[in-house]
Amino acid sequence: MTESNRPWYKEPYVWMLIGFPLTSIIVGLSLLTISILNKDTLVRDNYYKDGLAYNQELEWDKKAKSLDIRIDIQVNDNQLILNLLNSRQNTPSTLKVTLGHPTIPEKDRQSHLQLTKDKRFIGFIEPTENGRYYLLVESVEQKWRIRQDIWIKNGVTVAI
Repeated sequence: MTESNRPWYKEPYVWMLIGFPLTSIIVGLSLLTISILNKDTLVRDNYYKDGLAYNQELEWDKKAKSLDIRIDIQVNDNQLILNLLNSRQNTPSTLKVTLGHPTIPEKDRQSHLQLTKDKRFIGFIEPTENGRYYLLVESVEQKWRIRQDIWIKNGVTVAI
């Protein structure tokens, strides 16, 4: 056997032994930096208060089902049109509609709809993109609400 007189830094196995742990340290520090600098917007800050109010909110959902409330909704550019198709109560004067985007809070939209003479609810809404939204329709004065996942397309009526 002949012994090699090469210095240690010219041996490939030494660099392989140094490279794997060094790479994992660099990747770990990068991920740590990214997680510290970027806020997770999907986590709500007031989850405890949301949990306390959950039972009260379920009562509003149950009331909408017991009143057999059905609606259809349409978004036309900056206008939101809602028709109350069936209800066992008098028609409310206003409705609060929230369209929540599943992943991007900046795309959430909210509108207060007013009852018109032709028994439709119409209101202004910021432009929405076509896609999936969480719909929340509330009648604050009658204490009922409807929650539904819907697909919105500009000019197309969605029945709920």
